[in-house]
Amino acid sequence: MEVFSVLWQSLEKKYYTVGLLVYNQQWYFKYNFRTIEEAIKKGFRPFPDLNDIKKEYVSDELFPTFKNRYFEYDIDIMKEQLGQLVTDKVLIKYIK
Repeated sequence: MEVFSVLWQSLEKKYYTVGLLVYNQQWYFKYNFRTIEEAIKKGFRPFPDLNDIKKEYVSDELFPTFKNRYFEYDIDIMKEQLGQLVTDKVLIKYIK
C-alpha cells in the first residue's frame, strides 16, 4: 500500500492536509474530516471531480485531478515528486 498526503496552502502560507490518496491495487481518495472544513473556510475548494467531501472515492486508475499533475503517473515517479502545478497551491506528498 502506498499513501500520499494531499496538502493545500492557504494565502496565509499555512498547509492543510485536505485528503489522503492511497494506492492498493486500486486508487482511493478521501478528504480529511479533521481539516477540510477549516481549509474550505480559508479558501480551498474541493476538487471538481471529487466534490463530495464526505465520500470515499475508488478507481482502477489514478483520478484525473491527480493524474494531470505528473508527466508520468508511475507510482515510483509519484513517490519522488510533489505533483505541483503552477496554477494552484496543492502538493501531493508520499508518506508511506
